[in-house]
Order: sequence, then structure tokens, then C-alpha cells
Amino acid sequence: MLGVSLVAALGWTAWRVWDAAGALQRVADAGRTAMDAVGNGDLRALQASLADVARYGAQAGDAASTPLWPVASAMPVLGEDVAAIGALARAAGTLAATLAAPAAHALTTTGDDAGSLGRLAPSWAPATEGVAEAQADLASIDTTHLTGPVSKAVAQMREVLDRLGPSVATARAAAAVAASLDEGTSSVLVLLQNGAELRTGGGITGAVALLQVTDGKAELVAQADSSMFPNLTSPIMPVSAAQDALYGDVVGRFVQNASMPTDFAETAALATAWWQRLGHPAPDLVVSIDVPAIGALLRVTGPVTLPDGTILTGDDIVQRLLVEPYTTMDSAQQTVFLQSAVSSAVAGLSTQQIDPLRWLSALATPIAEGRVSVWSADASTQELLSVSSLGGPSARLAAAGPDAFAVYLNDGTGGKMDVYLHVELSIVSAVCRPDGRADVHVRATMASSAPADAEHVLAGDVTGRGLFGTGAGDIGTSISVSAPPGSYFGGVTKNGKRALSVDVDDAGRPTSLIRVNLSPAETNDVDFHFIMGSPGALAPSLLHTPMLSTPTVSVESGSCG
Repeated sequence: MLGVSLVAALGWTAWRVWDAAGALQRVADAGRTAMDAVGNGDLRALQASLADVARYGAQAGDAASTPLWPVASAMPVLGEDVAAIGALARAAGTLAATLAAPAAHALTTTGDDAGSLGRLAPSWAPATEGVAEAQADLASIDTTHLTGPVSKAVAQMREVLDRLGPSVATARAAAAVAASLDEGTSSVLVLLQNGAELRTGGGITGAVALLQVTDGKAELVAQADSSMFPNLTSPIMPVSAAQDALYGDVVGRFVQNASMPTDFAETAALATAWWQRLGHPAPDLVVSIDVPAIGALLRVTGPVTLPDGTILTGDDIVQRLLVEPYTTMDSAQQTVFLQSAVSSAVAGLSTQQIDPLRWLSALATPIAEGRVSVWSADASTQELLSVSSLGGPSARLAAAGPDAFAVYLNDGTGGKMDVYLHVELSIVSAVCRPDGRADVHVRATMASSAPADAEHVLAGDVTGRGLFGTGAGDIGTSISVSAPPGSYFGGVTKNGKRALSVDVDDAGRPTSLIRVNLSPAETNDVDFHFIMGSPGALAPSLLHTPMLSTPTVSVESGSCG
């Protein structure tokens, strides 16, 4: 009789495991559909997929909520599967309660028509907490002895949550910023990053604009380009020891270098100091944005007409703003053209009425690539920004997870040669050491597509005229890699030979930097080696400075021997 009961119990358990695993598979599928809907700006698809998350999560919860489930979790053979299903069901239920319903309600009340992104702010706090709670539920699951369907369900749910976490944190921060601008008057200092001359955060600060936002409506009130700021003999303010060790005092001596620091709060402080140097008060917000990000917005809002009657579109904005002016205009003409283009773009964007989901959709990829960063003088808003992808390079790296690395590029040419710079990146990890720590190699293949006679056929504003330690027509770059806290430096090689590097601790992250020089058609291979601080395999990811030519990135598993 006991044997019959045990067989029956095992049969019942196997059926409930299979039922719950199937429901959780559908939760994962619905979660991916929801993220795709956000990317496509499809409100109805988003609402439907969120409803599916709730429905299938509830089904999994029902399968794991019978009175016999705790007993089943202690049974042999399928006990670990039963326990894992319970944790997965709780995670799905948490998502259904804290993400699906509030977000769908907020989006429904905003509607398909124009609405304030700030209206979504109240929904994202419980959503962020819900994702964190669900991740904590899954963190304790050991998949080693789980059956195939259950192990797959765990992996898929972790993947969905890992993607949702940074996205929800960023949406919460963006909504908080928008809410702060919905009422009253705020000043927003916009830093336009010129990626033709790279800096850690995207490019040199080539132009600055001050927006006054009153009850959600923006007006351009002041502009300045880099030529209006003085070149100082000493830093305008103290910079962090790590930035000083990596780049020297130039970080604080030239406005163009404001986006060199990995900490965007430091960039905002530098930009504010420079702005005050021109006699303006400190802003309430500092926003860094590059030209491709503005292009992404123009693809949603439509083109704008410039004062000369020509049309600026999302597809030609890089060529029009970052290439043509340096080949067809002198410095004075460049200033006039850039300021007129910025004025027209701001005017065009500020008069558009677009629903929040389309704005988020347009900026989702630029934000993920690090092309948009925001700092707020309001402490509560800044706290949210600092843990989101909007918080700048170091915040984006932290949000990417404990095994994330980053490659940062800073031009040393003094010109606009980075339109000819092409980079391929890879990260390779393997556990081969006796102590069980992983070796990680971050590799960069850097190539110049500049014409062979670049020194003679390109304008001096493009080549830098050889005035900054790099020959005219060459591309000089400081390339650095930031590793997870606790990692150890393993050295740097260039084209297979050991290279002298600058090794510093940048806010707890080991960071190595070397200088690379590329002549036209030249290619260099650079390898940064790190040893992880704790034993065990890792799941590395690799971020990088946003570039005009987006690098290819590959993640590979290495071999021993």
C-alpha cells in the first residue's frame, strides 16, 4: 500500500511539475514579447503581453500552491524541481502583481495620444521592487540537478529578469526626471557630444545649450560652443585621482574633456563649472546627448528645417553635423551652422506632441548604448538616475551586472579623425587556474579607414594638424578597460607584445589604459588581461564608449592548455 501511495505521489508531483513548467515557459515568452512591444512602441501588444504575464504566472502559482506542495518539495527524484517551481511561481506572481498591473494601468490612462511621461512615475517604483524581489527568489535556485524543462524555465526567467531589471530602473529614472519637469520652471543644461572626437561618455563637448522648461514646455534660452570657453592652465575644479592618473590635468582644463570621467556626476560638475564661468547660474539638470541619439528622435518626430532652408533628418544628421562642416566651413561658419542646427532641432522637438511610449521607444537603443546621460540636482531623482543606464558610464556598467566590463575610448588626435576609426571587441573567459579564478581577456581590434594621403586631403580641423602628439592623418587613441571590483591586473599586450599600461583603481574598478596610434589602413590588436577576484565561472558582458561606427562585440568561452 505504501509503495502504491509513493508511486501515486510521484505521479502527481511529476504532473504538477510539468504543468507549472509549461506555464512558466509561457510567462518567459510573454515577458520577451512585452520587451519587444516597448521597443516597437506598440501599446496594445504591450498591454496584451503584460496580461499574459499575469495570467500564466497565476497558473504557475496555482500549480505550486496546493497543500501537498511543501511535502512534495522534500521528496526524492523530483523534490528539487518542485522547490524550484515554487520559487519560479512566486517570482512570476510578484511580476504579475508589481509590474504588469501598474504599468498597464499607467499606460492605459495615458492613452495613445500625447501625454506626460511623468504620469508613469508612480508605477515604476513597485515595478522596480518587484523585479528585485523576483530576482532574489531565483538567485537561490541551484539548477545542477533539475530536470530539463524546469532548468530551462529557470534560465529563461532569469534572462527575462536580467533584461527587465535595467530597463525598469531606467524607465523609473526617466519618468522621475519627466515628472520633475512637468510643473514649475527648471533649467536644463544640454551637452552635445561630438563623437568624431571620442571621449569616455561619447565625444567632446562641442556645444552647450540651456533650456528653460516651464510646466513641461521647453524653450532654448542660451547657447555656447567650445570656442567660447577659455583654455585654462590649471583645472577649473579638482577631478578624481583616477581621472588625473589616467589622463592628466587636461580633464579639468578644457571644456571639451568634460565627458572624460566615467562618473557622470563628475561630468555634470565640470559642465556646471564651465557654464558658471560664462556667468550663468547652476542648472537643475545636466543632460548629455550625442548626435545619433538626436537622430533617433528625429526619426520619430520627423525632419526639421534649418535656417538655410535645408532639411535635417534622422538619417543624415551625422553627416550634416559631424562631417560636412569640417570639410566645407571655417571655424566661424561651423559655429554659426551648429548653433542654427541645434536651435532648429530643439524647436522642432519641443513642439512635438508624442505619446510617452514612442519617446521611450525612440531613445531605448541610444540609452542602452550610453548615448544619453542625465544628472539631477534633486537628490531623490539623482538617486534613481545613479542606478540606471541613464546615470552615465559607471552607472550603466554597474547596471549591467557583476561580471560586466567596459571599454572606454578617448581621442588624442585633437581633430575629428574618429569618423575613420573602426573597432571590433571581444571578451574571452576561462577557468584554468589552480585557485579556480577565471582569466578574462578583453580584446580590441582597432583599424583606420582614413585615406592614405589623409594628411594632405583632409582639413586641418579633421587631422588635428599634428599639434597634439599624433601625426597629421593618424588616429591617436587612449583605450582603457574597466574590470569588476576585486579583479587583478594581468597586463596588456599590443600586437602580441607586452605594452606599458597605466593601471588605476577607478571608484573600486581596476582599470588599465594604453595609447594606440593608427596610421591610414593600419590595424592594431590590443589585449587586456584580468584575473577575477573570486573563484568560479562567470557570465561576462562588455560595454563600450558609444561610437559613430558601432563596434561588433563578441562574448566567447576560452579553453585551457
